[in-house]
Amino acid sequence: MRIALPESRRGALAWLAPAVFACYCNSLWTDFQFDDYNVIVNNPRVHTWQSWREGLEVGIRPILKLSYTFNWTSGLGVAGFHFTNMVIHLCNVFLVFALTRHFVHSRPQLLERGVPFFTALLFALHPIHTEAVTYICGRSIALMTLFYLAGLLSYVSGRTHYNRLLLYFVTPLCFIAALSVKETAVTFPLALLAWQMASGDSFRAALRYQWPNWAVLVLGGVFFLWSHSYLAEMERSAGLNSLRGNMATQAIAFFYLMRQWIFPLWLNIDPDLQVAHGFAGQLPQLFSLAAAFVLMLLTFRRRPWIGFGLAWAFIQLVPLYIFLPRPDVANDRQMYLVSWPLALIFTAEMAIRMRQKTLVLAGAALTLVLGSFTVMRNHVYRDEISLWEDTVMLSPHKARVLNNLGYAYMLANRDEDARREFKAALQLDPLYYKARNNLDSLNNQ
Repeated sequence: MRIALPESRRGALAWLAPAVFACYCNSLWTDFQFDDYNVIVNNPRVHTWQSWREGLEVGIRPILKLSYTFNWTSGLGVAGFHFTNMVIHLCNVFLVFALTRHFVHSRPQLLERGVPFFTALLFALHPIHTEAVTYICGRSIALMTLFYLAGLLSYVSGRTHYNRLLLYFVTPLCFIAALSVKETAVTFPLALLAWQMASGDSFRAALRYQWPNWAVLVLGGVFFLWSHSYLAEMERSAGLNSLRGNMATQAIAFFYLMRQWIFPLWLNIDPDLQVAHGFAGQLPQLFSLAAAFVLMLLTFRRRPWIGFGLAWAFIQLVPLYIFLPRPDVANDRQMYLVSWPLALIFTAEMAIRMRQKTLVLAGAALTLVLGSFTVMRNHVYRDEISLWEDTVMLSPHKARVLNNLGYAYMLANRDEDARREFKAALQLDPLYYKARNNLDSLNNQ
């Protein structure tokens, strides 16, 4: 007996929306956390519309700050921020469903076995996304992903229906919007190429329809270099490490993040990953990166969902950070944009190897497990003490984590607990000025 699965967009949304709400509704009552205070709570530039307009001349990420200003002025408090993040996530889930339908439309076996629905469901419930959804500042990657995937869907629809408006106006407009949320959207033209190569197009044919996005990339690069705010960020980033060190560090990051997605059992808002300055000691990570690259090349034609998924992961996680590394080696929220093609690989392989009934049962079991992990992870975000106590268990040798837990204790008037954590942070890093200042402030009360 064939088990019917949602195939239309409306039918899928009827299932996916309740699933997202059920897993994230307990995030509505979580507090502001960590960078939320610097970026939102203590940042007057997002507290009024006039301040936002004035900040356009000197600030970065205008659309992201626009969304913060909207929430701050709405009067709904922290719950309004969380609800907006939940809506952004649901929109991305819908985009994942639509894009996956396009990807498998010529493969009836995958389409009929509900691969688009299961891919969207896995994306909707994967607990690694809590850092992009429940952590309010994680909105930068979630909102950027919204415009990024919307641009990809516009491009794919434009190619399918030969719609010049979608190809030459809507798609680059979405790209510009994504860049205005987070600069890492510069990978968008490469993502378009990966899609077209997986679809069997030649490189030259793909560029014929994609040139407006490459033009946006060039103009965006000029703008970033012209803007003092963006230029200062890029100069600071470029000076963090050598090119050799960046390559080794990104091998570490790639290995760590892919493991986090496959086994989301150690989710950590501040992982203790060391910056590498050479390839010594990084052979397992480099081998894993090379093996994934070879697998991508071998599968692009015979199993294009594998080739495409790995290509997408490489595009998002490796080239940009080799030249402009992040201050932190890796964060789980980086996997938000990477996640949907990985979910496509997983569900497509399940659909090929399992009978329909077994596939549905496995999907239901996976939904229950991942949904439960997401609810539990949201509970960790309920307040700063809970979040940093959890983080200390996973990163006990990182001074910043101990200092943040101490600061959370200090705000809660747990002075002895705070003093203990500040001292522990200074034992790990005697020059860590934040822990020293916090300890002095506590002792002088």
